[in-house]
Amino acid sequence: MNHFASMTTTQDRAVKVEAFITSENAKNAVAVIQTQLANGGVSDMHAGTLATAARLVGMAQLGDIVIAELGGEDHATALEMVRDLAADGVRVILLGQQDKVEIYKQFVAAGARDYLALPLGDGFELTADISANATISAPTVANSRTIGICGVSGGVGASVLATNLAVAYLGAARSRGMARDSEGQVALIDADLRFGLLAVDLDTDATAGLLEALLAPQRVDRTFMNATMTTPLKGLSLYSAELSDLERLPAYEAGIPDLLKKISEEYPTVIVDFPRNLIAQNPAWLKGLDEMVFVLGPGFGSVRTCSRLLHLIGEQEDGPRLSFVLSQTRRDAGLRKAEIAKALGRDVDIVLPQAASEMARASVKGEPLQKLSPRSAYARSVGDLLTRLENQKQLRSASKSIWRRKAFV
Repeated sequence: MNHFASMTTTQDRAVKVEAFITSENAKNAVAVIQTQLANGGVSDMHAGTLATAARLVGMAQLGDIVIAELGGEDHATALEMVRDLAADGVRVILLGQQDKVEIYKQFVAAGARDYLALPLGDGFELTADISANATISAPTVANSRTIGICGVSGGVGASVLATNLAVAYLGAARSRGMARDSEGQVALIDADLRFGLLAVDLDTDATAGLLEALLAPQRVDRTFMNATMTTPLKGLSLYSAELSDLERLPAYEAGIPDLLKKISEEYPTVIVDFPRNLIAQNPAWLKGLDEMVFVLGPGFGSVRTCSRLLHLIGEQEDGPRLSFVLSQTRRDAGLRKAEIAKALGRDVDIVLPQAASEMARASVKGEPLQKLSPRSAYARSVGDLLTRLENQKQLRSASKSIWRRKAFV
């Protein structure tokens, strides 16, 4: 593994390299790297390892690039150290003894810029310039949009909708070039830390970086996101993780508003799968969203729960615009769209048709239906929802109440 992450040069001053090494092979590697740094690297050698560098986080100003040799710590501890350094904005290059692709992937996923196996082979070459202020290219974000999706009852397919809407946004951005999205980038966030399954649905690994980010959202930047989010599809960045110690759940959930703000600064479109209990407990959090989509089933319980949520939210003049989606994933009481609209005192904007066989096939393949079968009736309905969200006016009538008592309430 003899390459650095692709970066762009922004200034011509010499790069300062801090090296924490103990072995002769590591010393030789630093010397080789230094000779190939653009603008001539300035290196400070320190006797130590990755653990030494990690102890300095928050205590000392490190160089533009930190080269650290792995020490005697176990693999899990080393990964944690890399995450701490990445969260502090340190660009770390690791030197280790194992030349395995899996090791490389794990350290890069934790936040390392590269992992190099010792000794460096003959003909080692850097494939990109490293500058003092190098940055990873990011999408141009003009007016980002943050969209919440909430299933008001179980089994209505809210998580499935969130995933497929994210894929629909990718397609729309690439096909017709949304004004706020120059590259087609969407962030999909699973806010259900108890039972979130977006990673499972997309057949990808959970992202432990989400939990780290929630504890210190103010330290999260694009570099950290690139290192800790998974990309199940090109352009789609995912945060999805389950918390094992549920006693600490409130501490992690408290970081959700600030983290979403950070992510929206980097991604033109952010879609969040919100569990209903989170909205019920923290209705003020909706003020950080541009759009909120409630997904209902055609049953009395679903309508009742949605009514209660609207009551808890109350009127928020600076809150998100609300949309209501009727999902026919299960038959339930079979209430019609007009009956549900009358009960809520709100229009039902989109109907998602039953698509059991198509959903099953997509689930087996680990792909969203929007990608697997973009011309299906379900995919077209998701496209209709996207169009509605994009075309909605930003102003709401202050006289229109969110909550009205109707039948079934």
